[in-house]
Amino acid sequence: MSTQQQSEERNIKIVRRSMEALNTGDTSRVPEFIHPDYFNHESQASPERAKLRGPDEFIDTVKKLRAAFSDLHYEEQESIASNDKVVSIMTVTGKHTGDFFGIAPAGRSFSYKAVHISRIADGKIVEHKAVRDDLRFMMQLGVIGAASPQYEPILNAWMGMIGANA
Repeated sequence: MSTQQQSEERNIKIVRRSMEALNTGDTSRVPEFIHPDYFNHESQASPERAKLRGPDEFIDTVKKLRAAFSDLHYEEQESIASNDKVVSIMTVTGKHTGDFFGIAPAGRSFSYKAVHISRIADGKIVEHKAVRDDLRFMMQLGVIGAASPQYEPILNAWMGMIGANA
């Protein structure tokens, strides 16, 4: 195995540690895999969270997500590494049982796909971006629905179709 391949395998293992923390809620070792300059693009939508950086940001994310969603689980479908980047395709599942940034808990279960892109520096995650199926997620939480009753059957059929492919 080449040095490049070894480095990329190491980077995938670092990202897996972050997903393990999200799955278990154990943040005791976060400084071991989250860089002090860690920047999470996903936290920028929230003014108070936009100021957070480093392990503090990641720990805050874990705590907020686990408080909002019981049984939160990130299941890795595939991870690909290239140079300093790791792209992970995940299936995210859970149940909405707590406040999620102002969305009151409805007790609904969810399952959606997400792509997480992490950049590694100095053996730690220094940057994170995600591309999620937020439409499906918000529909499952009951936040978004058909604009009028005539579209309900179409929307329900679509949700059933993509549910079968999740």
